[in-house]
Amino acid sequence: MNKTLGALLIAFCHGSALFAAPAVVKLSGVVSMRGGGVLKDVTLSLASASSVTATSDAEGRFLLSIGSTQARRMVDPEGLPFSWNIEGSDIVVSMKTETVDGAIDVFSPGGQRTFSANFGAHGSSARRVAAQTFTPGLNVVRVRIGRNVYVGSVLRMDGALHLDAGFSRTTTDGALGRTSAVTVVDTLVAKKTGFAEKRTPIAAYIDSNLAIAMDSLAGGCTPPKAGTSKSNPIFTDVYTADPAAMVDNCTFYIPCGHDQGTGGFDLREWYLLKSTDMVNWTRTTPMTLKIFSWTNANAWAGQMIKARNGKYYWYVPINDIVFSQDRMAIGVAVADKPEGPWKDALGKPLVNDSLEMATWGVTNIDQTPHTIDPTVFIDDDGQAYLQYGGFWRMITAKLNPDMISISGKLTETTPADYFESPYLIKRNGTYYEIYAHGSANPTTIDYATSKSPMGPWTHKGTILDVMPKATGQDETTNHAGVAEFAGQWYIVYHVSNGPNGGGTYKREVAIDKLTFNADGTIKPVTPSSALSF
Repeated sequence: MNKTLGALLIAFCHGSALFAAPAVVKLSGVVSMRGGGVLKDVTLSLASASSVTATSDAEGRFLLSIGSTQARRMVDPEGLPFSWNIEGSDIVVSMKTETVDGAIDVFSPGGQRTFSANFGAHGSSARRVAAQTFTPGLNVVRVRIGRNVYVGSVLRMDGALHLDAGFSRTTTDGALGRTSAVTVVDTLVAKKTGFAEKRTPIAAYIDSNLAIAMDSLAGGCTPPKAGTSKSNPIFTDVYTADPAAMVDNCTFYIPCGHDQGTGGFDLREWYLLKSTDMVNWTRTTPMTLKIFSWTNANAWAGQMIKARNGKYYWYVPINDIVFSQDRMAIGVAVADKPEGPWKDALGKPLVNDSLEMATWGVTNIDQTPHTIDPTVFIDDDGQAYLQYGGFWRMITAKLNPDMISISGKLTETTPADYFESPYLIKRNGTYYEIYAHGSANPTTIDYATSKSPMGPWTHKGTILDVMPKATGQDETTNHAGVAEFAGQWYIVYHVSNGPNGGGTYKREVAIDKLTFNADGTIKPVTPSSALSF
């Protein structure tokens, strides 16, 4: 619903609030861990009504609700010198005595006066306020009797009127209090063991689009057991390549490709590596090229993410033989869980040469970016971003809430000396672009920072140096993903000199700890033979 609903706090010139607690609260959204997946079992409450709580479910979703009964008739509220009646769809305010003057004013959620009338000794003893006088949202009704001012709230929602429990009373010097609208009506408090309490100002008591990002104290998950370790590469019985990283419900996932071990980049399916303790890992093959009817080759570097709607999306670059001229395009698959089953979400590419040519007004297909290496990121406000590109050009686009359509236009946002393999994260309000840096393979993994996911990007340094290559092989590639688990950041990457006859086309995924300095810079990582705790 519109965020302006109920976005009003009416105050007297003396600074006292006219009403303290809302009659109706309908707040919903998703709670996530900053830099990771969604969070379940988070307790949420309002600062003004801490006894009313909600708990996020396994998908991170919550609904904080305080209901109200639609008023049919409320006659003669206790202790008030006037009657408050519902007649038909209108509200009628009547004086109990005709010996004093009174006045009634109605204020919209934006603070504008929408109705004003006098009644009592020198006029009618009753005033009717039509239902249409009340604008959608939380309206304030102010009744002045002599020197006393009585204030109540009326919510208009879906064409019906809902009344607050009663009127508050304050004494003035005879002047009608001034009103002012502010943009914050309350604070939503989120609590979970292992996480810093998150207090989010809200501008409305009715909102179905809240995104709460909590900071981990110890990751919220059980850290790896001290003294344990996992050798690198993670698996040596198969070739794994082009890793990404995702943390969801205290599980570390590594979506990656499967090098066939033949000549060239021959990949036909994607693996999913996962662990709950960073030591013991399992491997499945949840998705192959066969789910996309419009491709025939190149199951290259993709990334998986859990969206705010609770579904998982896997963005992958594949060869398009239907909608483009046998060129690379980006497809998107959807599933209810990381392990699948996965299905083509669109039945066609999300991004291909046709879209790029239309965006930049070019007719030569070779002038389009190399449509590979998608990375996807959801910001704290719920906005999702897609980035991709190879051969010195990086493209950024906003995604619509459905996660399978582009919002606006493609925009080129290339960082310095970019080659390919973008990976976007956010930490402490700073956006980090991690990418393969250089003019051609072999490349380093470098990073740049910005205050916006759209850039501009400031180059900061190198994280991973050029990967060693096997004797007689082509130059190595470099591809990395980053995620936080149990309070520790990790980087996943692939090596080309692993056991069992490694090489440029026989890569194997490895993992190491990633450390941020106090100033937000990243310490260089030296590939290790084992991840130790």
